[in-house]
Amino acid sequence: MLILDRYLTREIAKPLFVFCGGLLLLFANFTAIRYLNQVADGVMPAQSVLPLVLVRAVVALEIMLPIALHLSIVVTFGRLYTDSEITALFGSGVSPARIIRIVFVGSLVVAGIVACLSIYARPWANQTRYRLERQAAADIDLNDMKPGHFYENSAGTVLFFQQRDQSSGRMQKVFIQSRSEDLVRLIWAEEGYYPEPVGTSAGQTLVCSGAQIYEISRDQGRVRQATSDGLVLEWEKSHALSEEYRRKAAPTWQLARSDSPKDIAEFQWRLSTPVAAFLMGLLGFPLSRAKARQGKYAKLFVSVLCYVIFYNLNMMARTWVAQGVVNTVPGIWWVHLLLGVLVAGLLWRRITHP
Repeated sequence: MLILDRYLTREIAKPLFVFCGGLLLLFANFTAIRYLNQVADGVMPAQSVLPLVLVRAVVALEIMLPIALHLSIVVTFGRLYTDSEITALFGSGVSPARIIRIVFVGSLVVAGIVACLSIYARPWANQTRYRLERQAAADIDLNDMKPGHFYENSAGTVLFFQQRDQSSGRMQKVFIQSRSEDLVRLIWAEEGYYPEPVGTSAGQTLVCSGAQIYEISRDQGRVRQATSDGLVLEWEKSHALSEEYRRKAAPTWQLARSDSPKDIAEFQWRLSTPVAAFLMGLLGFPLSRAKARQGKYAKLFVSVLCYVIFYNLNMMARTWVAQGVVNTVPGIWWVHLLLGVLVAGLLWRRITHP
């Protein structure tokens, strides 16, 4: 029996590493392309791309491990069915319950890894990610900006310019919009430039020449117009991120003490990911049953479809909890309860009808 345990565990582990590595590679590729586009647009320095891709891969790993485990179990036992190895095992006196126990232990180990990733690594990686993004935003100066793009700082000021003079590096045809509680300011300037470098902790000074200034009062609807040949503006750097970012980076113990529906939704999500990994691993065994002529990949489409349905239901339940549509009890757990009932029914059928 120990030989059987090692054999099945090894056969499941091989495609698990392949699927997980492939998914991570695809995710890292798409994430790197997204950040490289921001580098090309001048809103992020190139040296920030690799650290950001790595920390985002850590967060994505808690989602990729369950689907990789599920697919590896389906592929492994699909091959065993098509090669008649399962038939030989049953004929040798090995019961389906024995095989289910091996899948149970393997799924439990992966669920433990996912729990560590979700409870501890996820908030650390998100906190690191947002710190790197703030630092990347602070490292961008006006001379790195590209024409034809809209840029917005932490104060909500929007900057756009049509072209840049190749010799002087000055921006031309500059549009700037800023807002306050009751005032909207629009600035159109023939030219704008960044006079001198400043420290990374300070804002950047933008000088606009040939500027037309329009101030629109929201309450009274009045418009004031002015002109300036040397308008000086402070382009503030990013200082803070949104509330959602802080919540994703908050320690798990802090979320556990919160009464906010959004914090509770995030807390339940972190606790639910290892449960999802465990159930998806068990679901892989009954879904892997295939006939000799079907091939070991015959049930992959059904397996992927089951995971997509479960994942979307889980995301929907999380949104409902965050918005207060569903109470914290049952919270998002009703989705896992449905999956658990389905898994228990399918496993019982496999035990009674091998």
